[in-house]
Amino acid sequence: MLLTKQTYYTQGNKCGRLLANALKQRRQATYIPKIKDRDGREHHLTKDISEAFHKYFTSLYQLRDSPPLESDIRSYLKDSLHSVLPPDSASALDAPFTTEEFSMALSTMKAGKSPGPDGFSVAYYKTFGSLLGPRFLAMLNSLDGSTSLEQATLRAHIALIPKPERDHTSVTNYRPISLLNVDVKIMTKMMATRLNPYVPGLVHPDQTGFVPTREARDNTIRAINLIHLAVSSHTPTIFLSIDAEKAFDRVDWAFLLETLSFLGFGSQWLTWIKNLYSTPTASLRVNGTYSPDLDIRNGTRQGCPLSPLLFILTLEPLLQRIRDHPTSMAIPYPYTNTK
Repeated sequence: MLLTKQTYYTQGNKCGRLLANALKQRRQATYIPKIKDRDGREHHLTKDISEAFHKYFTSLYQLRDSPPLESDIRSYLKDSLHSVLPPDSASALDAPFTTEEFSMALSTMKAGKSPGPDGFSVAYYKTFGSLLGPRFLAMLNSLDGSTSLEQATLRAHIALIPKPERDHTSVTNYRPISLLNVDVKIMTKMMATRLNPYVPGLVHPDQTGFVPTREARDNTIRAINLIHLAVSSHTPTIFLSIDAEKAFDRVDWAFLLETLSFLGFGSQWLTWIKNLYSTPTASLRVNGTYSPDLDIRNGTRQGCPLSPLLFILTLEPLLQRIRDHPTSMAIPYPYTNTK
């Protein structure tokens, strides 16, 4: 054991057999030998596999040629949202980012993970945080309607992670994890940390995923109780479990922004969101190669600290519509109707 540790300590960072074998094992673990596209055609060459994934994710990230009309979105939201962010909370979210928030966000990030396309790692930002922090914060706090983040900042590499217990020869059964630039992750981590305390007041208790102070088991217990109720009351009942395909990737940005506006978020917060979703691009990493860039026009990125919160806020109007029409969507439950 001591000899093994010494070998890795002395040779692990050198261009030798040990490092080559470690890299080979890592490549083999993520290697995709073949893939079927949406039309069922099978591809074996890395170039063709990459093109099949590129075609699929291009269709996924460009769902609409034109966004829905703002008037239609507003009409829908007017009848679907009942909770509003208090003005003092909106002002707190709009406040300039501070050095303390920068340091806190950076301290929660683990070193050693893959950097984004710019190559700057978490360790780099932790080493030079005292120099980079003030300049980075000044840039973020100066963003307004006339300024924007550089397109290169919003670029990402997408790692394709196979979903467990699925057919790994299908392009649809891979989860796209965005390797974002660390500066974007710091920004979104600061925003997520600010937003977390206010989410429970904006999202109904039946949403438990990603909501602070709530746990997924709450809904599991509720489902079990409903099953017992249906059995004991001899009520004919259907329980339906729905899995939304690529749910994060289908979020419409126009709908997201209008939802946040209806919820009472301030102008500066909306400006930061618009900057994050202005001109993002990504390339897919397949078998050690990178595909051509694809333009992203919808979706919240998996791998971004802010994405889960934005997703549940965007989902809330639909769920509220269901709650407002319980007779067609629910069975009676003591004191409430449960969906």
